[in-house]
Amino acid sequence: MSIRFCEENKTFYLTGKECSYFFRINNEGYLEHLYYGKRLSEENLSWMFEKMHCSFSPCYMEWKDISLNVVPQEFAIYGRGDYRIPSVLVKMQNGSRITDFRYKTHTILDEKPAISCMPTLRGGETLVVTLEDKVNHLEIDLYYTVYEDVSAVARRSVLRNGGNTAVSVLKCSSFNIDINRADFDIVALYGAPTREREIERTPLSHNISEVSSTRGASSHQANPFMALCDKTANEYNGEVYGFNLIYSGSHSIKVQETEIAFTRVSGGINEQDFCWYLDVGESFETPEAVLAYSDSGFNKLSQQFHDLYREYLINPNFAYKKRPVLLNNWESTYFDFNEKKLCDLIEKAKGTGIDTFVLDDGWFGKRNDDWSSLGDWFVDSNKLPGGLTAVIEKCRACGMKFGLWFEPEMISENSDLFRAHPNWHIAAPDIKACKSRHQWMLDFANPEVVDYMKKTVGNMLRENDISYVKWDANRTMTEFYSPYLPTERQKETAHRYMLGVYELARYLTETFPNVFFEGCAGGGGRFDPAMLYYFPQIWTSDNSDAASRSYIQYGTSMCYPLSAMSGHVSICPNHQVGRVTPMQSRMDMASFCSTGYELNLHALTEEDFAKISGHIAFYNSIHDLILKGDLYRLLSPFEGNYFSQMVVSKDKTRAVFIIMKLLAKCNDAYPFVKLKGLDKDKYYFIADMGTFKGDVLMNIGLRFPKNLKDFETKCFTIEAVKKES
Repeated sequence: MSIRFCEENKTFYLTGKECSYFFRINNEGYLEHLYYGKRLSEENLSWMFEKMHCSFSPCYMEWKDISLNVVPQEFAIYGRGDYRIPSVLVKMQNGSRITDFRYKTHTILDEKPAISCMPTLRGGETLVVTLEDKVNHLEIDLYYTVYEDVSAVARRSVLRNGGNTAVSVLKCSSFNIDINRADFDIVALYGAPTREREIERTPLSHNISEVSSTRGASSHQANPFMALCDKTANEYNGEVYGFNLIYSGSHSIKVQETEIAFTRVSGGINEQDFCWYLDVGESFETPEAVLAYSDSGFNKLSQQFHDLYREYLINPNFAYKKRPVLLNNWESTYFDFNEKKLCDLIEKAKGTGIDTFVLDDGWFGKRNDDWSSLGDWFVDSNKLPGGLTAVIEKCRACGMKFGLWFEPEMISENSDLFRAHPNWHIAAPDIKACKSRHQWMLDFANPEVVDYMKKTVGNMLRENDISYVKWDANRTMTEFYSPYLPTERQKETAHRYMLGVYELARYLTETFPNVFFEGCAGGGGRFDPAMLYYFPQIWTSDNSDAASRSYIQYGTSMCYPLSAMSGHVSICPNHQVGRVTPMQSRMDMASFCSTGYELNLHALTEEDFAKISGHIAFYNSIHDLILKGDLYRLLSPFEGNYFSQMVVSKDKTRAVFIIMKLLAKCNDAYPFVKLKGLDKDKYYFIADMGTFKGDVLMNIGLRFPKNLKDFETKCFTIEAVKKES
């Protein structure tokens, strides 16, 4: 890893594991992007764009015939002849939105500084380039961090008002990059509740394409991820550029092919209904963005993201620590439970290998349905007259830990909290707020609300032996208005709300460092890097159907590691899609993430319990691969009738391999599946199949098991062995 500035040609050379990122200060002080891609030597590239011009493009230095509309930029200003997507829009007191940011200074830091109020990657050497708009007395710092063990660049911006009057920030991007080619496809992860992160691939066009959310959350519908790839790129071939925002709120990543066959990508907080009132002397920090690169297809891109997030984002106390194997009571009891029912479930789970019992929704206030009591975080004495103590003691007696569900961002109209503080939810004046799941959102833009949640949730964790917390959020924002904020700051509501969420998450995870937190948002509605900073795993989807999960987990793995995905074995017919799948398939799919159970143990047979014990023993034997290994996607359910992937240890001595047939066919073929990531010179033993050399497994592969039924799976473990002479 290195960051170097060449004074002679005014070029910044950023070099990571297998990638280079170069840009320069041109003669007028603008930052010109030169190159991002496969690792290069540090050559003088200032010749690349010296003579570029375009007819009818306005020139900021007319006598030199230079136009910003043809300059590849690191930071794109508005109103000075560049008609492409701008990086920043600031409205001054006189109404002008025209800015002119040019190079002022730079520094190279030994350690990457954190963002004061948002999640951020850890890291080392970091470049900070300061640009200055002398007319409007504005400065912006552009941060760049490269990594010696990952082909990725972290970027963000900090805008400062050094003038004598307040300004309004209408937009401030986390990053901008102009890539000097345009023959790309766009890949995005779209979806819906219970159908999260499906893969969509479309050609890049001259119009602006966008991945965005305006819901106040990163959303089920549009994950804050985009990739640009060669037209012929696939899992293992072609150049791919990936962009991921470390942000959980309304976001936007835009891409635009320009008239000179460049591609501009810009991303950050969604500017729709956004405006930040920046007073004299104040600063505005953007969320961080990750730019990752692969010269060998999507799978390698995914590995860059996985390694980066495990090593530099997820809490190091939990990143490589074995995940709890859960039993969640929700699909067993829903709201209808008491102390005896819960203790009976715990007793049933004893001896299976399940190590944590999680009490889900319905334990607090007077919560017998989803119409009441959110915000009243005290135990319902009718259901649990002894509080949580008896249930926790039962867990302890059965060799388990205890976990608890919260939804701290929400409030019910029928709650003690609402009756005490009717102005604590997000709502516009004189308009009754929309409800979703019969609930409103607390106004986390108000620090008093956040402090109240710190106290009430914190007290529950202090007073009870709780080792695991599931943090849920079952709706997104409407009526973007905070009763707490003054008029000129109302368009800050969505972002300030998210800052409040981060503050509560920071407080709870730092105050209770031994509690394992799992994120959830109506399933996978807030599965993003920012949540991973606080929560080592996230509930991937409310849809736990094995066939559906092949799509959901495949798409999610495009940029998120398997260890971050939470997936449970649930009952059939499945509660979300009504499908019946083999129990072994549900177990196998749940093994390729952080596993658990969400079903009524009383409805199971002795044979089922034996399968559960066998599954957990198998999962425990491969959990280190799920936590630390390299993922290889082999067959995509989006492209055919099969799902297959494998995980290989970093030293290539162990692996685990899964295959699923979605629908059986008469006289179906039994093709070979080529394995990936093994050592071509090692020999590998596969139970019930034999010993094979690595190059054989990767170039010929394994033949599909015969006679697989609908949604049936097979898992194989692979161990390196010495070849007998």
